[in-house]
Amino acid sequence: MKSKYEIFPKVGVARLGNSPTDFYLSPAATGGLPIECDAQGNASYNKNKTVPVSAFKDSVGRIKRQATKFQIVATDGASPKPINLDSDDIASIEWTVHIANKKPIWYTFAELQGDLEFGPENSYENQHIPVNNPDTLDSTDRQNLIIDPGPRSISGKEQSIQFSRYNIPDDYPKGSFPPVDAGGEQIDVLGELKTDSDGNLIALGGFGKVTGGGSITSFRGAPGYWDDVSDGFVCAEITLKDGTKISPEPAWLVVGSPKYVPEVVNIITLADTMYDTAVRNLDAQPSLFDPAKHTAKNSKKYFADIGSYCPLYGFNPEYEINFEAHIQPILDAFARYKWVANIPTMDEFAHPSFDMRDKSKENEARRLAYFKYFRVPLLPKDYDACYSQMEHGPAQLERNGQPMMPLNSGDNSVTNSGPIYKFLTLTPTQYFFLYQWAKGHFKSTSKHPRKSGSACHQYYHHHHHAPDQPLVSPLALADSSNCVGGPFSPGIEVTWSVRSPNIYDKPFHIMLAYSHLSQAKMQGHYRKQGLSIQTRNETALDDNGRKIGCEPGDLTKRMAIPWMADFQECTVQTPNISNINVNQFADGSGIEVPPTYYVYWWPPQSPFNITTGAIAPQDQVLDAYVSQVDGQPVVPAGQNVEFQRGILSPADMISNWFMLGFVVNQGSEEIPYIVETERNFGQLAQFKMNNAYNLELAAKGK
Repeated sequence: MKSKYEIFPKVGVARLGNSPTDFYLSPAATGGLPIECDAQGNASYNKNKTVPVSAFKDSVGRIKRQATKFQIVATDGASPKPINLDSDDIASIEWTVHIANKKPIWYTFAELQGDLEFGPENSYENQHIPVNNPDTLDSTDRQNLIIDPGPRSISGKEQSIQFSRYNIPDDYPKGSFPPVDAGGEQIDVLGELKTDSDGNLIALGGFGKVTGGGSITSFRGAPGYWDDVSDGFVCAEITLKDGTKISPEPAWLVVGSPKYVPEVVNIITLADTMYDTAVRNLDAQPSLFDPAKHTAKNSKKYFADIGSYCPLYGFNPEYEINFEAHIQPILDAFARYKWVANIPTMDEFAHPSFDMRDKSKENEARRLAYFKYFRVPLLPKDYDACYSQMEHGPAQLERNGQPMMPLNSGDNSVTNSGPIYKFLTLTPTQYFFLYQWAKGHFKSTSKHPRKSGSACHQYYHHHHHAPDQPLVSPLALADSSNCVGGPFSPGIEVTWSVRSPNIYDKPFHIMLAYSHLSQAKMQGHYRKQGLSIQTRNETALDDNGRKIGCEPGDLTKRMAIPWMADFQECTVQTPNISNINVNQFADGSGIEVPPTYYVYWWPPQSPFNITTGAIAPQDQVLDAYVSQVDGQPVVPAGQNVEFQRGILSPADMISNWFMLGFVVNQGSEEIPYIVETERNFGQLAQFKMNNAYNLELAAKGK
C-alpha cells in the first residue's frame, strides 16, 4: 500500500515565556510534564526515556517558553511511522508557517453573543456588539492593527528563523506590527521556528510582551493594547529522492499563556470538545452517533431517566463504553482539582463510597443516582425553546440539596445579555458516556486506568493505527488534551468557536481559508490581500452554504486583550442561583445578584487555591510580606493560599505574570503532592515596595 504523508499533531500548542533563550517541548501525554530539550529542540534522554522538565524558569526567574514539535508521519493503513531527513526516500522537507494576532480588529468579547450555534439572530451584527478599537474606521488602518509578520519557511537540520518585524518577507507587503511609539513593551517578535537534528519543526511563540496602554476595567481587556498570543497554519512540502513533491494537509499552531499546573487536567479538555463536535456534527463515529438511525422516537424510552429535556438523541443506546477510557478521565480530573481549588464536593464525587466498576443490576440504582447529580447539557439549537423550562440544566445549582457537577462556571455566568449558562456541563458526548455507565452498558478492562487513554485519544488512535498497536499519544492529541475545552468566557488558549463544525473540514482538522486553492496560491492570496478584518467570520457559512475556513489569527482573536486581564480576573465566579435570567444587577456595576454560589473557571490553567511548597526561610518571610495572610509573619510550607496573592489588578498581572509559581507534583504518581514551586518571592516583594513608595510620593504631591 502506498504511504500517505501527514503532519502530526493536527493542532500543536506552544506557550509564552519571557526567557529570551530557554524553552522546553510540550508534554507527550495528557497531564504530563513538558520535556527538556537543547537549543534546537532536540529532546533530552536518560536511559532511552525523555527527561521531564525540572525547572520551568531560567536562572534569573524568567519563564521558559513551551515549544511544540511538528513532524511528518507516513501512514500505510497499519501504523504511523515518523519520517525525517534521514529516512531512505526523503530528499528534503520545507516547512512554512504563518501566524498572526487579530485581537485588535475583532469584536469585543461579549460572552456567547456572536456564537452562531445559537442561530443567525445571535450574530455580532444583530446583537450590536462593538469592535475592538472602534475609533479606527478605515479598513486599511484596521488591517494594520493586526500583528501579521507574514509567512516564514525553514528547511534542513538545526536551522532557526524568527517572526520578527525586522525580517518580514520582501514579497509580503501586508506585514504589520504595533507602532513603536504605542507604549508598554515593544512587541518585535511574534514567534520563532527551528528545526531539530532530524528536520522536524520546532515552533515557539512570543515572549509575553504587551504593547499599548489604557484603563482595563473588565476581564475582556481594553482597546489600545496588543499582546503576542497567536495562531496560524503549518504547511510542509516533502521532496522525495525521485523528485516527487508532496504537500500533506496543513496543521495548526496555537500559542497560549503558560500552563502553570501541567499535571492537573481540565474536566473538559480541548480534545474533548473537538471530539464532541466531530462525533455529533462531522460523522466521525457512526457506531456511536447516528441521528438518522437513533431518533427521538425510537430512543426516547431508553433515555427517560434524563428527564423532560434530552440532548442525547442520535447516540446509540447499544454502544458499550469502556470505563477506563470514558469515565476514569473525568474522575481523575475531579480528584486533582483539590490541588488548585477548594472543592471538597468534587473530590467526593471522584471517590464515591460504592464500586463504580460494578455493572450489576443491584448497583444500578447507585449508578443512576450518581449520574443524576450531573447537569443536563443544553444544546445551543434548543436554547430558546427549552432554557426556561429545563430542570437540572446549566442554570441550576442543586439537586436534592446537593450541588450538581461540575462546580465550574458556565460560559455566561457574568452578564444578563445573550444566552446564559451559569454552570458548566459535560459535553454531550461525555454526558452520554456517563449515562451508558449508569445504565450498565460498559466494560472495565484495565488495572492501570491512566494508561488506557481517554475516549478521544482512543478514537484518534484507531483511525491511524492497526488494531493491535499500543496507544501512542505523542502523535495524537497530547497538546490539545492539555488545553481548556470549557467553560469559554472567553477561555485560556481558545474559545467557543472551536465548538463550531464550520471551522473543521474533518474531525480534529482545522479547515484552512482558501483551501480550494493550492498552498502556493493560498499564500499568494495573502501576499496580495493580507489578512481579513471583522468583515469575515470563519464560523459562518458563505452565501452558498459552504464553509470558508480559518485564516491565521482566527482561533485566538476572541480572547481577552491582553490575555492577562482575563487571567487575573477570571479565577472564581459567584453566579446568582435564584433567577435563571439574571447574573448581575442591571445598574452596570457588575455586582452579582445574591443569593450566589462560589464556583471556579479553569483552575488547572489559572489556579485559585494552591499549597505552598517554599521551605527557604527568606521565601516564607517575603511571601508573608507580599501576601498579607491574616497578619502572619511567615507563610509556612503546606499552607493553602491564593495562587495570585500579591497581584491585585490586570496592570499588576501584565507586569508580574512571570513571577507566579508553577504548581507541580513533588510526590509520586501513586501519592501525588502537588505544590507551588519557583515563585519569584524577591521580585514580588520589590514590586510591592515600589508601589508603596510611589503611593507615598503621590500622597506628598511629588
